[in-house]
Amino acid sequence: MGKYIFFASVLLALMASHLTGGEVIKVVSLYGKNTEKDDLYKQILADAETYINDNRAIQPIIRAGDQVGVIHQRLLEDREFEEQTLSKVVYQVCNNIRSTEAAAVILPNDFCDNCADAGAVLGEAYSPVIALDHADGSGAFKMRPNLDDLEEMITDVISNFKWSTFILIYEGDIGFAMLESLSAKAVTKGWTIQGLEFDEEEFEEQAEMLKKRSIKNILVFFTNEEQLAGLVNTAFDLKVLSNGWHWMFGNLNPPISKSFLEQKYRHNMAFLTRFKIVANDLQYYTSISTPIKSWRFRQRAAYDALVAVAMAMNLHVQREGRYPTSVPVCGEGQKSTLEPYLKQISFRGASGDVSFNDAGDRVNYTINIYSGKDKFAQNLAGFFTQDIKSWQEANGETWPGKPGKRTYIQPFRQSDARVIKVLAVPEPPFFMQKGWEQVRYRKENIKYDNADRNDEPYEGYAWELIKDVKKVFEEEMGIDFNFEITLMSRGQYGSLDLSTGEWDGMIRELIDGDADVAIGSLTKVGAREDAIDFTGTWYKSQLKVAILHPSWTFEYPFSLVFPLHVTAWAALVALFVIISSMVFFLGYFSPYEYRRLAERGEATEEEAGTFSIGESIFYCLSTGFWQSFHRSPKSWSLRLLSMFWFWFCICTIFLYAWNVNSVFKFSKTAIKIKDVHDLLFNDIHEFGAVRNSPSYDFYRFNKGQYRMVFDRILNSDRNLLEDRIEEAIYRVRRQWDGRYAVLGEERILSYAADRKPCRLFISGKTLGKISFSFATPSGSPLRDQLSYALKVLKKRGNITRILDMKFSNSLKCARDTLWETETKKSFTVHDLQGMYYLMFCGMGGSVIVMILEWLLYVLAIDKGARPTFVGRRGDQGGHRAPPQNKMTTDFYGQDPKDAAPDKGATDWI
Repeated sequence: MGKYIFFASVLLALMASHLTGGEVIKVVSLYGKNTEKDDLYKQILADAETYINDNRAIQPIIRAGDQVGVIHQRLLEDREFEEQTLSKVVYQVCNNIRSTEAAAVILPNDFCDNCADAGAVLGEAYSPVIALDHADGSGAFKMRPNLDDLEEMITDVISNFKWSTFILIYEGDIGFAMLESLSAKAVTKGWTIQGLEFDEEEFEEQAEMLKKRSIKNILVFFTNEEQLAGLVNTAFDLKVLSNGWHWMFGNLNPPISKSFLEQKYRHNMAFLTRFKIVANDLQYYTSISTPIKSWRFRQRAAYDALVAVAMAMNLHVQREGRYPTSVPVCGEGQKSTLEPYLKQISFRGASGDVSFNDAGDRVNYTINIYSGKDKFAQNLAGFFTQDIKSWQEANGETWPGKPGKRTYIQPFRQSDARVIKVLAVPEPPFFMQKGWEQVRYRKENIKYDNADRNDEPYEGYAWELIKDVKKVFEEEMGIDFNFEITLMSRGQYGSLDLSTGEWDGMIRELIDGDADVAIGSLTKVGAREDAIDFTGTWYKSQLKVAILHPSWTFEYPFSLVFPLHVTAWAALVALFVIISSMVFFLGYFSPYEYRRLAERGEATEEEAGTFSIGESIFYCLSTGFWQSFHRSPKSWSLRLLSMFWFWFCICTIFLYAWNVNSVFKFSKTAIKIKDVHDLLFNDIHEFGAVRNSPSYDFYRFNKGQYRMVFDRILNSDRNLLEDRIEEAIYRVRRQWDGRYAVLGEERILSYAADRKPCRLFISGKTLGKISFSFATPSGSPLRDQLSYALKVLKKRGNITRILDMKFSNSLKCARDTLWETETKKSFTVHDLQGMYYLMFCGMGGSVIVMILEWLLYVLAIDKGARPTFVGRRGDQGGHRAPPQNKMTTDFYGQDPKDAAPDKGATDWI
């Protein structure tokens, strides 16, 4: 079948020559595995043939009356491409073109799976060969740029973007050669490259593997343009070409057309970097419905290849008066006389500027570099020119790039063509306006004069850092970094509306591309990383808690009763009354107690009153406080009750003593909080936060115990959130019981709290680890460029120096005094004041009772019931008769009736 087509093409060419009377320039075009599909390339070359032959009035290319005739050959017919080898392909090509008398051969490299060098091999075997694919190092005329030139351009772009780690997805031998070339530069460039050979059948698994990796920079370099189109569509469907990624396509004019961007590529997709050769898309004629500007590079090159042959033929016939003689056979080293004229042509075609050097390499072309996403996907980022001198002559301008550098990449601009737009949220001490300290704390009106260079408009860690970043960009990286600060409102970092899935604040600005960088105390959390990108971390900090200093906590004086609930105290008093009553009851009615024993003469009258009402109360009280008593019970019933009462008192005292420590150290409880577990299980203090602050966002967008902290704050009956850190600190200061505490980042809390009166204490150790980074739109080149700059500054110690800076003269509470330090660890008079108050109550109560007892003694109504002393009265002697049936003695042990009466003796009345 192929032979019939071949002979039919020759016959048509002869007939055209006979009808026109001119000569027919025969050019053989070969088709392989992909170029033969749907006769697309045949139609492209047929249109090129029509353009050359019928466009003389507008742009004559060949001599009047002559024709260009394309001989289309499907080299492999219906054979399986997988069964072919390079040697078989070369043999068949040379065998087929032997009798065609072709002036040139146009061929791709897709004759078989292992025929990536077909153009290079045939370029050495035949003359001239116009290779549509890579044929580096051969005698073929290459329509594609030299692989070394493409590698230089890609290297410059990667270096400018400061990629440190990336994945190279490649296909074919040429793609592997690119991987080898870039890997050879990895050590000197500081790159970490991971190669991934594309497998069309297993790309779904490869895509899932890519998703799991932390690397988000992807470089693609394919030999097969058709497979590249399949990769793009599959990656889009598998959500790998999505938010958070930066894809760079090393192939020229990748299959990402305007229709693709409008129909598939939507909001929040990957950041794209593409290379498109500067071309004349509107000059050529075509009958194909797809416009030339949407063609793949090989299709454009095929059209230009035939135009280049025709132009060289025209030069040949003008100079020598005849067309060149075709080379009869392959492999004999004979060169066509057309080759020198192919090296002289120069025109701008569909595939760019077409010119060749003495080696047949394509020269003098320019490649535009497009970099952006969403509505900025068509932004021109720079360009690469194969020859700077030719570029200057063609454009009439001085080369804008560095001398000797063929790649020029302008400073990245997206939201504003003039400057890099930087967003910042005021959050002392990270970022604040100059004079904010005086306005906020001293209520002074400060006017900023822009004319004073030393009096900068902003201050804070982030402001100092962005200034140092600018120096690294301009002095070391050679990239202009003019920036403009746009201030957001306090707390406008960016919150996610769970009902709509939309962000606000700085995050929204970055997503929409209305800003390039966000700086300040923006928290790096997972939810935000799904929408925007963060640079490398420049500062890691701890979340802590600000509480009222224990030295200034005014507790309840009688808080030592708090270990037992009021109901427990009431039950304890009631039980004491009941037990006292039972002791009296058992002492009164038990036949084995003192009262009954005295009635039977087994105990004295004095012992009979052992368990009276008063004595029963005193017995229960003394045993409850582990004190001695006058007489122990005699009956087993009262002994059993006493045993259980004593056991009950021991348990109550130990429970009270166990819990009274926490009461005495209530003001020091928050100091002992070391982690989130302690925070969650502390039910004494009420922990709040500043709404939309870094700590608020950290707990809100986290999981596990961190999220439990946020839920506890949000679900509290009291409003534990404040709108400003100053308001939260004031709330902590103005309380007297020290129960409210505020969670926050360590430096933010310290900056707000370290002012007189020094009544605050910053506590906590691992309440959360928080990272601060700059933020950029997803996939933005600034992400890696800023990460590189921050890495340089960290290595130089600049960041440490910045973090040691002070931005206020009012910070007077940076260190505790010795007294305040000891207050945090030991009991003070203030902590024990309740005990002192109770002791004073006991002392005062005893004095009052003593006075009442004395009054009762003196003012008793029945004076006869109390003894009185009568002095000696001379003749009034006498004594009181002793009781009957009892042995009585005087003070000296003598019986009264045996002693002589004494006139001065005392009478008992």
